Amino acid sequence: MPWLVYILTFIAQLSLINQGHDMGSSSGVSRLFKDIEYLHLTQVWNQLITAGSLPSAAVASLIGAFISDSFGRKKCLMFACICYILGCVVSGSAYNRASLLIGRLLIGCGIGIACAATAVYVAECSPSHLRGRLIGLSQPFLTIGILFGTIISALFSYDKKNGWRYIWGIQALFSCTQFFALIFLPESPHWFIQKSRKDEATKALIGIRNTKDVGEEIQEIEANFNEIQESIAKLGGGNLLVKMLKTRSVRRALVVGCAIQLFAQFSGVNTVIFYSGIIIQMSGVGNVSSALWDSVIVNCFSLTFAIIGMWLVDSVGRRKLSIIGLLGLFFSSLCIGTTFLMEAIYSPRVNTTNDFLNDTCSTYSQCNDCVRDADCGFCYEDIRDVIDGDCLPVNDTSHLISEVGACNSSLSRSKYSMKWAYDYCPVSFSWVAIIGLSLYLMFYAPGMGPLPWTINAEIYPLWARSTGNALGSMTAWICNLIIAVSFLSFVELIRSYGVFYVMASVALIGSVFCFFFLPETKNKSLEEIEILFSPKKPNV
Repeated sequence: MPWLVYILTFIAQLSLINQGHDMGSSSGVSRLFKDIEYLHLTQVWNQLITAGSLPSAAVASLIGAFISDSFGRKKCLMFACICYILGCVVSGSAYNRASLLIGRLLIGCGIGIACAATAVYVAECSPSHLRGRLIGLSQPFLTIGILFGTIISALFSYDKKNGWRYIWGIQALFSCTQFFALIFLPESPHWFIQKSRKDEATKALIGIRNTKDVGEEIQEIEANFNEIQESIAKLGGGNLLVKMLKTRSVRRALVVGCAIQLFAQFSGVNTVIFYSGIIIQMSGVGNVSSALWDSVIVNCFSLTFAIIGMWLVDSVGRRKLSIIGLLGLFFSSLCIGTTFLMEAIYSPRVNTTNDFLNDTCSTYSQCNDCVRDADCGFCYEDIRDVIDGDCLPVNDTSHLISEVGACNSSLSRSKYSMKWAYDYCPVSFSWVAIIGLSLYLMFYAPGMGPLPWTINAEIYPLWARSTGNALGSMTAWICNLIIAVSFLSFVELIRSYGVFYVMASVALIGSVFCFFFLPETKNKSLEEIEILFSPKKPNV
């Protein structure tokens, strides 16, 4: 039994737990930052720090390709661990916003560099009949990381002063474990062949396959690499990216690989993760800690389908699963968007007869307009069908209470049976959004979660694999960055429901693209996959 390939996959995929923890914890930390005065975080700085890992991850994914090709897949992952550990230490011990941002940038470097090598390392060490399933572990590991990050955020959310330090500092544990475990693992046999180190490639493959009968596989890898070198020689010297663009089959693979990453990210998973807490709050859970614990349940649901996806990727196939997954995202995004549209249309009214301070909050007529103002919140009676309430200014020291009125303390809220909604509106049909959220995660976890990474790790020839995979990773991170910096502006421009309708449109276009341009790679060797993108196929 090739037990080492499973251990190798587990250790390599710890990078995804790091990435998932960062995603799962960021939303919780962002909410805790609102009550920390000494950091002097404005809304802009809060967004900047929360999304700080994205730009560095995008740049680092390309740097990771150079490290992966020059020093090996394993050493690339070890370097990513060092960046990640440093980032956790700096951000967890920060006492001003500048050092906090530096820590976030270092964490992003670790995530980006790891993305350039993780899937490639697993793909090159896996036998063809297990490759899709083993690379497909990326989504369960990512979901476990998100779940772990959400649990840690919920546990430390009660410590309003230093909880965020523990949440981000504890992330270093997985990187430390991964770094020391990687020391004992072999390098990729494909990389050894690429560096003309056949004996070391044979030794590594014997250990990974747990058999000495690897001569035929080594010859296949070597023959394929020699054929590739001849093709490169015909193209002449120059930049590797230029060679990739000149080679028709690689160019087509690059378009497919980058496009599927684009559709996966712009179909809005990070937006859904961001809105999951608000969707849960819409159903009546106003407390931040309670909402985070409910998010844990949602992420457990996501993990279940991520595990199911491990078997679907090799039984159903990449192409069919991609199309089904994107169509599922289309319908579930429509469901969530329609809920937000109904919230806007049937938003509870704001009382205009109160005698509170003459401020901006008192000028709003509907709850939906009230909560869009960061300085206002909606105070309403805790009854089954919310009809109206008061739009009150938020307390200067905590967004959990109002400055004046019946919601200005927990005691007064309890006395008058009032509830405080800071960034959401209570609606009676929020269950529709929760169903949409559950459906979204059900289709995303086995589909657009792992498949873009699986496909990008196997569609490029050996000489272009690291760079192609890195370009796919960079596409994902750039898309994430665009979403992070433009998200609030888009919400302001086209409202929340408009954002989800745009996501639905992207998912629908993505399913059409996959139908026409994505070939099936199930149960094919890395060498056989190259033929699928050969010049015989239509050009893209």
